[in-house]
Amino acid sequence: MGAANPRELFDMPIYEDIARDLLEAIHRGQYPVGGLIPTELELAARYDVSRQTVRAAMRRLTELGAVSRRKGSGTRVETRERPQESFQQTLGSLSDLVELAAATERDIRSIETVVMDRQAARRFGCQPGSRWLRIAYVRASTKPKSSPLAWVNVYVEESYADAARDIRKDRRLVCEMIADSYGVIASEVHQTVAATVVPNEFAKALGAEAGSAALEVIRSYLDSRGRLFEISESIHPAGRYVVTSVLKRVANPGAADGSPARSSGRARPRA
Repeated sequence: MGAANPRELFDMPIYEDIARDLLEAIHRGQYPVGGLIPTELELAARYDVSRQTVRAAMRRLTELGAVSRRKGSGTRVETRERPQESFQQTLGSLSDLVELAAATERDIRSIETVVMDRQAARRFGCQPGSRWLRIAYVRASTKPKSSPLAWVNVYVEESYADAARDIRKDRRLVCEMIADSYGVIASEVHQTVAATVVPNEFAKALGAEAGSAALEVIRSYLDSRGRLFEISESIHPAGRYVVTSVLKRVANPGAADGSPARSSGRARPRA
């Protein structure tokens, strides 16, 4: 692919194409083991994409073990071997979240350390008594006179709390901040969407009637070892957020009618 514009490609998300191109360059020896690949700024200019897209590609290469990243030290090549797994869209939903973050802004309401009680631990799938940095904010559209999209509580496991201390100045996803500071990658994001109502305490901030219909979205961010390190809980008043899914049947040689359907999803604010 070289320096071709990845926007012309359509089989995979742009960041996957960039990651594949860089992986091939590493395999050819263009970027030797132990050396550094170009900076985010240089890659963004080369591929004519945003730095957020480049970061998503870097996360993919890190996830595959091809490179390692350390804040202030660049991206180091770890191996020339091609990974065994295929380049399927394992983090497509996370890429969508990156786009959502870029198109909206946070109105931070509070930042504090909390201890998960038994009820919260059951709800979020974490350990009772564990300590987390909780960041509460209103997710707002950048469009003038638009209603707020959601009330969001983000929980960061205490070990990684320092990564999000400057969130008031940083529009990136919290998981990106953690990846840049600690090298911990969100290998999986588990998402649960359920019907709920707007709580009394959030109604005024959201410009919605207390008790009116809403969507609750809980996302659990797991690292490559399956350890939970971030949780987000969002309350979206009815009509302000849409989650769509596409089910695809994947051919399976062992089944006459194909294997079970695979689902991919996309979340977006409603205009």
